[in-house]
Amino acid sequence: MLFAIPVGAAVIDSILPYVLAQAIGELSGQNNGSNLTSILWLAAGVGLMGAILNYVGFRTLVTHESNMVQDLRESTFVSLMHKDYNFFANNKIGSMTSRYIDFVRSYVTIQDLFVIRTLGFILTVGSGTIILANQSPIVASIFVLLISILILEIRWSAKKRASWRHERKNLISEIHGDVADTLTNSLVVKSYASEGREIAKLQKKTRRFTVIFRKDIGFIMTEGSTRVLLMIITQIVAIILSAGLIKNGQMNIATAVFVLAYMQRIGSQLFVLGDIINGYDQAFLDAQPMTEMLLSQNSVDNISGSKDLVLKSPSITLHDVTFRYPSTNIDVLSKVSLTIPAGQKVGLVGPSGAGKSTLVNLLLRFSDTTEGSILIDGQDIKNITQSSLRNNIAYVPQEPMLFHRSIKENIIYGKPNASEKQIISAAKRSNALDFINQLPQSFDTMVGERGIKLSGGQRQRVAIARAILKDSPILILDEATSALDSESEKLIQESLENLMKNRTSIVIAHRLSTIAKLDRIIVLENGKIIEDGTHQNLLAQKGTYAKLWAHQSGGFIEE
Repeated sequence: MLFAIPVGAAVIDSILPYVLAQAIGELSGQNNGSNLTSILWLAAGVGLMGAILNYVGFRTLVTHESNMVQDLRESTFVSLMHKDYNFFANNKIGSMTSRYIDFVRSYVTIQDLFVIRTLGFILTVGSGTIILANQSPIVASIFVLLISILILEIRWSAKKRASWRHERKNLISEIHGDVADTLTNSLVVKSYASEGREIAKLQKKTRRFTVIFRKDIGFIMTEGSTRVLLMIITQIVAIILSAGLIKNGQMNIATAVFVLAYMQRIGSQLFVLGDIINGYDQAFLDAQPMTEMLLSQNSVDNISGSKDLVLKSPSITLHDVTFRYPSTNIDVLSKVSLTIPAGQKVGLVGPSGAGKSTLVNLLLRFSDTTEGSILIDGQDIKNITQSSLRNNIAYVPQEPMLFHRSIKENIIYGKPNASEKQIISAAKRSNALDFINQLPQSFDTMVGERGIKLSGGQRQRVAIARAILKDSPILILDEATSALDSESEKLIQESLENLMKNRTSIVIAHRLSTIAKLDRIIVLENGKIIEDGTHQNLLAQKGTYAKLWAHQSGGFIEE
């Protein structure tokens, strides 16, 4: 590929014109014409060689490029999948998707520029210059001077346009991210009648992009016109000079024909030289955002020598756990110590900001503790692989996250090889089977992006069915029944109780009826445990939990 394409280009663009020019010299009568047949056969052979090299090179290029693009797509996706939770929390998915596409496309652009255009240009110009220098050093000197001037001018142009290109790229990324963010949250936009505000926000960025685009492209057009003028002047000078050399007997007609044909051919190539250099700049600019993402360090990663979790007794122990975000000095959790024996069902209660969800995030190792340690069955979770940790935990978040796939695919996500009987059983135990059977395509119904085609309660029941099917020894429910009406909640309470049997369970709930029957209730406030006991014991203490219970209205805490 690296040999055939550029050599083929040089053969077709430089050597073939030279041979044909010699044939014209024979026809002109300047020579006796005895070599015309041999020259024509040579031209045919040179042309055929160029065509064969071109075919072989491009066939190889297509195969190599398709393989590389496949590898790049897969390896980039793998790298993204191994980024931690904080990475996805801090980056817009729309922008990330756009950067992923640009990153892969930039490789194709760079390879095409290098193999097809850059190497071909270098060999074509190099071989042509050598031929010119051999025939007419004066014309060759003018040609080399022209190339040098153009290269310097193009580099100056690239630096001049650098800031405009960067701003254009950043604006495109922001526009794509904003569009994805707005469309994803279209229900919020509609319910707040904010279409006008979102449109105005987008228009501000698109109009700024238009201003920068016109500056950048306008400069390119002016520069291109100047380059054309320079090329025309050079060609006129070459024609006048060649005519003078012929008149003085210092150049034959064949060489003059080659000079004029070659100058015309290279003139178009030189005009493209700016596109080649700008193409490299743009390709690297396109690749830069995703490159920076891929090179960024995870805040949570598997340590060297980490082992898989070996779980015999799913007990959980927290030793003086403190957590604070790197940008603040405020402790979200402060010196929390807690032991949850295997099989115990524990409820977490407290006002918003008390640290309940943070504790769960630390347990799932979405973040690492600032101080202290968390042990599962006596094993520090920092010393075990994240995948083995999470494989042993079934997690139902407050906002049920569903893929834009079928209901069946969403339910079996934690256990892809589940049987039809197991899937139906999980749906039945989560009280989801009735509504699923009423859907047009039953389990094969597509739920839409983020499950938008289902109601909040239906999405949550599908998420619970997924956790039931996963059948992990540790269960975490983060407001898992918050989107259910009272009747549905009552129906699945028994299912959840069955699910929690013989499992170490942590249940976060503001609806206290959800956790009243659990083995133990932990009350958090300002990142500390302030109460710990059964429902009856905590009511008897007449502390914070008793006040929360007394202040409930319809089963919810009035914070």
